[in-house]
Amino acid sequence: MTTHFAAYLDDQDLIRMEGGESVTAFLPFTLTSGSKTIELLPTEEEKTLRSPLPIDMSQSYTLSNAKGETCLLHYRDIVRQPIFDQLYAYDGEDLGAHYSKEKTTFAFWAPISQEVELLINQTAYPMERTEKGVWRLELEGDWEKASYYYQHQVNGVTHIVHDPYALSSEANSGASYVIDRHKIERPIQRATTQLDPTESIIYELSVRDFSVQKEAGFKHPGKFTALTESPQLNGQTLGFDYLRYLGVTHVQLLPVYDFGSVDEEDQWKAYNWGYDPVQYNVPEGSYASDPNDPYARILELQDTIATYHQANLSVIMDVVYNHVYKADEFAFERIVPGYFYRYDQDRQRTNGTFCGNDVASERAMVRRYIKQSLRQWVELYGFDGFRFDLMGILDIQTMTEIAEELRSLYPNIYLYGEGWKMDTGLSEDQLAHQYKAKALPDFGFFSDNFRDTVKRTLLAGHRRDSQHPANDFANILTANVGKVGPAHFIQPQQAIQYVECHDNATVFDYFQIEKDQIRLEERKALSRLALHLVLLAQGVPFIHAGQEFYRTKGLEDNTYNLPDHLNRLDWTALSNCQEEIAFIKELIAYRKSQPLLRLRKGLEIRDFCDLKWLSDHHFIYTIEKDRKKITILVNIGDQEITYQHASDSQLLFAYPQAKLHTPIPKGKELSLSAHSWILLYEAS
Repeated sequence: MTTHFAAYLDDQDLIRMEGGESVTAFLPFTLTSGSKTIELLPTEEEKTLRSPLPIDMSQSYTLSNAKGETCLLHYRDIVRQPIFDQLYAYDGEDLGAHYSKEKTTFAFWAPISQEVELLINQTAYPMERTEKGVWRLELEGDWEKASYYYQHQVNGVTHIVHDPYALSSEANSGASYVIDRHKIERPIQRATTQLDPTESIIYELSVRDFSVQKEAGFKHPGKFTALTESPQLNGQTLGFDYLRYLGVTHVQLLPVYDFGSVDEEDQWKAYNWGYDPVQYNVPEGSYASDPNDPYARILELQDTIATYHQANLSVIMDVVYNHVYKADEFAFERIVPGYFYRYDQDRQRTNGTFCGNDVASERAMVRRYIKQSLRQWVELYGFDGFRFDLMGILDIQTMTEIAEELRSLYPNIYLYGEGWKMDTGLSEDQLAHQYKAKALPDFGFFSDNFRDTVKRTLLAGHRRDSQHPANDFANILTANVGKVGPAHFIQPQQAIQYVECHDNATVFDYFQIEKDQIRLEERKALSRLALHLVLLAQGVPFIHAGQEFYRTKGLEDNTYNLPDHLNRLDWTALSNCQEEIAFIKELIAYRKSQPLLRLRKGLEIRDFCDLKWLSDHHFIYTIEKDRKKITILVNIGDQEITYQHASDSQLLFAYPQAKLHTPIPKGKELSLSAHSWILLYEAS
């Protein structure tokens, strides 16, 4: 008989009907599973039925009415009710495939599925349901490098899915591979120098952008292995040795997990940054020498990180646990529909990420999945930190547990992210945004106050746009720890100081976009000053790769999927920017050697730092502690100014000169050109 209604389990004993007429006209309604029958009771709410007993979600049910109409009972809101996690949250560490030469065990969490099978080497093996909705199978024999899927039925639909806990897969998120973990487990040798976050200098780059330029001559363009190459061009050393020369301490890689927007078997067909996760635990295959080799992507990424560690460079991974690439196709959604994402009152996915889905990090198995994923990146690959994309989507409890667990593995791990407030269905008090910095002492946040204030103020050439307390230079140069007015951050390690990253136009392009008739030399001077202020500020400096040699993206504001010629690093620019690069190298070295530029405590900053505007166009920034004093005079205007220092000192920096050690007697008049700065040092 034709069915005119559908039935959904929305709580453990609550069924809602959609379609058809009033249920009272067709009583009784019964649920049937095998030989078991349950008579349902109407409620005061229209088209709603209640079971006298909690529904056993391990079973499949058919609902029937007095007319003989039937439909399958679908599991809907129930998967987002607290009782679901109470019944099915599984804390074992054995999910996925675990190999030995004699046998391989498979464990698959699918609590509302029926008839689960393992499809391996084109053969189907039934799996057995065990505790907490985990399905298991043990296969005797040597299954190394075998490819497999899970096939299961949920809500009347049969799905074939890869294993969300797998460590390797075929190209383009295909079948998962059985691998021997002993072949990828290795001791992690960290960088020799372990730094406090305030001593770090982070350099953000993309695996692909780093090596794709043909003129640069990388042997393996766009691959993990190219990150360790150091080709020569016009007498300049590029690549890995250039990073070492520059003196940065941490390299932050744009996403290197398996993302969905690039064809792994032909990566040049399309470009993408990779903020579209498909498999969180599998390295991106387009960066590997062979995306269909079960081990290549793993070993090549491991070798790259090990090489950086040997060169005393730490490596940070950009992770995107806030949304997925295609919500309907994501493995977790096909396994437990409706569980992995947040929903509003109309049962629509929330969209705080503007990507069509927000990951429900507060749910038990989502939280455990994220934590396990991060642990693997630390334990198997040796990542030294994580940058969390749209961290304000994730909940505070999850982030707190992440910090606790990762620090137990690697005490010096550095954690930070985008702390924007986002409307995602949870209260603001539950979310890990920058205005909850006090509740998240282990995390840093990108300082949009610093970014926007520096760019806008330098563009204007006067302080008009920087007088709001949070944006006053007295606050942003002192890590917003409360030098003027209320503290935004608690400690300086929470302030990621930057003016440019992969997002938005580069600084060099920004000044052109905002001031169409700007002269090239002014554009360069403003870009230099913006970067130099990043390295002179308290907090954690963050540099976008190529920023030091005027990186441009053709005046484009968002290049996430635009061609390589806009995104790639232009290594040919080095030969024309030797003066700028040499200066940045010296400024980085000085910051690393000078504790006054990287105070560790908010109290120290409030006590020892001071900033005064001498006019609307220039200010003096001082740091004085233990009879040592740094004075930084900054001219943001477009006219030269003169300055008389109040005491005997040494002039150390006056672009393009560094390491000057020029004696400056008290009262000597100094000239400071437009858009520039000087640094004076005193010790008594």
